[in-house]
This record gives sequence, structure tokens and C-alpha cells, in this order.
Amino acid sequence: MADSESIPFLAPVHYFSLAFDCHYLSHEEMEQTKGSLKKKYLLPTTEHLCEEASFADVYMAWNDMEIAFHIVVHEPCTAVYYPDITYGDSIEIFIDTRDNKDTGFNHRFCHHFFVLPKAPEEGPQAAEITRFRTEDSHEWCDSAKLQFQCKLSSRQYEIFLKIPVDCLHGYDPEESPRLGFTYRINRYNDTQQHFCVCSKEFMIDQQPSLWSSVRLIK
Repeated sequence: MADSESIPFLAPVHYFSLAFDCHYLSHEEMEQTKGSLKKKYLLPTTEHLCEEASFADVYMAWNDMEIAFHIVVHEPCTAVYYPDITYGDSIEIFIDTRDNKDTGFNHRFCHHFFVLPKAPEEGPQAAEITRFRTEDSHEWCDSAKLQFQCKLSSRQYEIFLKIPVDCLHGYDPEESPRLGFTYRINRYNDTQQHFCVCSKEFMIDQQPSLWSSVRLIK
């Protein structure tokens, strides 16, 4: 019998895909939230699937004009870096506007965004950094179009991020009411929180087929 240490970790994505609901919030209502989403929009944590501790709450809402995230990290911000954003505190959002599970690399409907809890010494505080390996790509969005607010305290920080339709190539909830989606939240002490699929096993920024599916519920 093989030693237990020689048996590779088998994540749920080896066997089946995961799907979750994302609820609708009109553009007008979203403007009135002032950076905070209600419990209805809270995504489940998946630390039991990734063998890691949970230290953040992630809320997600959508409408025809944008996708919004409210992220509460229950740890203080220590340091931020750019372009090596994973070395410090940062939020990464991965979206496939067509939820295409048939390809093992980024295609033109894939997006990789980041936002930092405070501005770095050089570089943007929020931007798209999608990496493509083929000609099937799209232009990165204008980082000035990403709308975000950051609230820092000695105990935690919060980020409210709105990604408008102009930054989401192929986003059409009527034609495609599901998104491919995952996130990675990085801390300065090298700990991370993932959604469904873990970086220690996969290159999640380049494997959209492993991202979870999010149903856009109206």
C-alpha cells in the first residue's frame, strides 16, 4: 500500500464542476449601497475544498451594466506590491463571461482583474492583467473604468469593486446567464483564500475550465 504522503491531493475539480448562484441587483440599487452588499449576495466559503483557512467574506451581485463585489478581509493590510501583486495583500478576480469549460487556456471571454487595498508606490491600484497564450484574446480594459472603494482599519479592510460591462468582453446575461468564476485573496504572510480551486494544485489564472460556474439569478 502506498504511503499516504505519496498520494496527491485530489480536489473536487478532479471529479465534478461546482456551481453557485449570484443574485441580481439593479444599477440604481447598486448605486445606493455605498459599498456594502447584503447577506443575500454572500458567496459560500470553500476552505474545506481547498484545505485552507477562511479569513474573508466575498459578496457578489450583477445587473446588465456591471458586476459588483464587496470583499471583507478580516485581517489588516500589511503591504502591497506591483507588479508582483501576490507578494502582498491583494484581491484577484477571474471571470469567463461565457463559462466555457472546453478549453484549457484563456480565451477571449476570460478576464483576470486585481485590486489592492491601498495604492502601490508605482503602478495602478486596480487593473486587468489577463494572460493569453493564443491569438484568441481581447484588449485589456481601461483601468480607469474600474470603480472601487477601499476602507482600511487596524483590524481589517473592505473593498467594493464594480466592473462595468465595458470591461467585460462578451458579457451578455440574456445570451449567456452563467459565468465562469473564481477568486484568489492574497495576504502578505503568504496565506491565500481561494474559491473552489487552489493555486497549489493548478495555475488558476490560465485554466478557466477549472473555475466554478456562477448562475446569474434575476
